[in-house]
Amino acid sequence: MFWNYCIQKLSSQATQSALLKGLTGFCMFISISLLVRYLGESGYGIWVLVFSFSQWGLYFDFGVSNVLKSKIPELLTKKDFEKINGYISESVKLTLIISILLLLLGSVLIYSLNLTSIFNIKLDSEFTQFLFLINGIFFCLNFVLSINKSLFIGILNPKIAELSATITQILFLLIVCIFYFALDHLSLPLRLVLISVANGLSATLINGFYFYSFFRKKSYALSVFAPINKVISKDIFKNGMQFMIIQTFMVVIFFSDPYFIASYSSPEEVSIFDVINKLYQLPLLVITSGLASFWPFFSQKFHEKDFEWFRDIFKKFERIFLLITIALLFFTVIAKYILQFWIGKGISDSIGMSVLFLMTLAILSRVYFTFYANFFNGINKLKSQIIVMGVTALIKIPLTVYLLKNGYGLNGIFLQLFIFMLLWALFFRVESSIVLNKHAK
Repeated sequence: MFWNYCIQKLSSQATQSALLKGLTGFCMFISISLLVRYLGESGYGIWVLVFSFSQWGLYFDFGVSNVLKSKIPELLTKKDFEKINGYISESVKLTLIISILLLLLGSVLIYSLNLTSIFNIKLDSEFTQFLFLINGIFFCLNFVLSINKSLFIGILNPKIAELSATITQILFLLIVCIFYFALDHLSLPLRLVLISVANGLSATLINGFYFYSFFRKKSYALSVFAPINKVISKDIFKNGMQFMIIQTFMVVIFFSDPYFIASYSSPEEVSIFDVINKLYQLPLLVITSGLASFWPFFSQKFHEKDFEWFRDIFKKFERIFLLITIALLFFTVIAKYILQFWIGKGISDSIGMSVLFLMTLAILSRVYFTFYANFFNGINKLKSQIIVMGVTALIKIPLTVYLLKNGYGLNGIFLQLFIFMLLWALFFRVESSIVLNKHAK
């Protein structure tokens, strides 16, 4: 089996990461069920819009975190620990500067735009701005502290990164349970504030602990107040900008839909869209977390020129993908029953099987693409991703507006996602073979 091979040849990291991600997804699954009931369909839609707005910033770190995932394994192969410390320190400093700039930019946008009108939010305008700001502040704190995940992945210990995410989600779930059973008498605005603070605090506490733990237990040094190392910073920006461009396109492709749906439909429709996405998050997170664990190993094995290892891994992935396909199709068959148990009959009755089937095809294509994207990320060959995603992002926006304006709804949204993901998967599968054959000569 694919994951057994990972345990024997690499370590148990991939399997452990997948299991932890599965637990994280399960806790998120329960949290969403409670949140939908606690906030109501409209309130949950508002929460999705507010939370998603702040999360966009994660994709504007100039690729710093992704550089660490590829650069640290490379330097570990060379045993250049002094340079590793340099990259870590410069990355933290750059992330801190970026977080401050993002907070300033976000504040300007929040207080200059009419958010209630743009997103059809039926709440007081000043309160809506306050709600967006709270989430923005917590985001910026965790923007810096969450770099611990990239550090642990970089030193080939991705399970720690997943462990921190799992504990964060468990803590948030416990808090949501308390709110649901003890504070159900509060008004919607107050509920939204409590959920925002609970989500932000739980993430800040856990990320802060693991950030501190990385430097306390590992032999790595952090020099935040030292002068900026121009050579290392330039290299981080040079490599990171490619990741940054890819991440910007990914924001448009994967995270812009709720805002278009809110603008051309309603927050209630956003709730349905988010519920469908979150329904498939559990299997998707388990699968992609296992695949993501290979990113640093791809980097390490490429620099060791172990190309037979790559061919073996690729073949095993192709076989396991067939099992993933069967499992996800079965998941879709029973999805309606899961939805009724999870969020009740209200939203679940408005979700048809055609939407779920299209989502399944999109997820399968995304899983296939993700494996080969991690290969190219690990070996730091990103030009093809930039071109393919750039073209997709240019098509995505006008196509989404057209589909929503002409009544295609969520079926149209998920159909276009499936087509994009399928084309990506086929393209990068072919290119990966070309790259390996070229370097193996």
